Amino acid sequence: MFRELTVGLTVGKASTQPKAKDTKRDNRFRYSLFKKPTLPHNDVLPPEILIEIFNAAILNVGEPAYKTMANLSLVCRSWREAGRGLELYKVPVTSSKQMDALLGRIHTTPLIQERNRAAIQVLSVQTNYRKNFYRLPELLELCRTSLRVLYLGRLSTQGPIAELLQDAKPEARPALYFPNLTFLSLSRFTPRELISFITSVDPLKLEHLELHDTFLWFDYLVPDKLTTLRFPRLKELVVYGYPRPTNPTVGWLCQIAPNLEMLELSIWRERLPVLTEFLASDRIPKTLQRPRISVRIGKYEDLDPESPDLAPLVQLIKERGWKQWICVHMSCGSWVYE
Repeated sequence: MFRELTVGLTVGKASTQPKAKDTKRDNRFRYSLFKKPTLPHNDVLPPEILIEIFNAAILNVGEPAYKTMANLSLVCRSWREAGRGLELYKVPVTSSKQMDALLGRIHTTPLIQERNRAAIQVLSVQTNYRKNFYRLPELLELCRTSLRVLYLGRLSTQGPIAELLQDAKPEARPALYFPNLTFLSLSRFTPRELISFITSVDPLKLEHLELHDTFLWFDYLVPDKLTTLRFPRLKELVVYGYPRPTNPTVGWLCQIAPNLEMLELSIWRERLPVLTEFLASDRIPKTLQRPRISVRIGKYEDLDPESPDLAPLVQLIKERGWKQWICVHMSCGSWVYE
């Protein structure tokens, strides 16, 4: 109830007129009665927006998702509640100890035990120097339905290799099937493993495929039954490891991607004429827009767009209207012609 002020009443020389401090206090009190309460900015954002923010933060840092979420959950209670379940969004594994710790945490989580599924969407696994993927099939079985991005790599290939997947059987769905995988990166895998992984992915979901040192210098013959496969959403193909352009596996990969837009290859300089012939052939989809070529040269050599072995490739890129990107590598550095 507002205080009523009376002006003009005096008792002797004293006056009842309020002081300046009292007037300011009354104004603040009057304003607070009519002001609507406001929520903190963190509580205004809906959970769906917060999850998108958390996902972007997880993907843009190099640490596991549970560390990122541990920091974000300290902001406020609403952030902590919205981030529940994202601790396993992105998981990197580089040793057998980390694999044991991860599987131990998964098997002791009540919700995961009930569903028998781990909500891992981005998984990166590298082998240790024992060269085999320690308990990886067990982990893939738990998260195969939620996986969107998968990085697998061997650190060493000396000696015999224990292949991860069995031979491909296109007439039947494999036991280890990834229905939602959009990004696949394999390092130092055999061609048979590569084909087995590709046949374990939904053809309507895969968008990006990377191969690093995947033994494509051998002429592995692709079974005839696999030549009918098509991946309409596969638009980016990256092949590192200096394979021959005439390798049957490289041609098969271009064949199964009818809507291919980006093709990245690394070759030795002496194979530039063969590469130019390959890119000009009908094995390359007409949808190709961005061929990215990495050329390896010797220590004391030089290579520019006017060189006799590179000029035909540059001319082909101009004729087809492709975006030029040619990177030249040597032991002391590299440079790009765009």
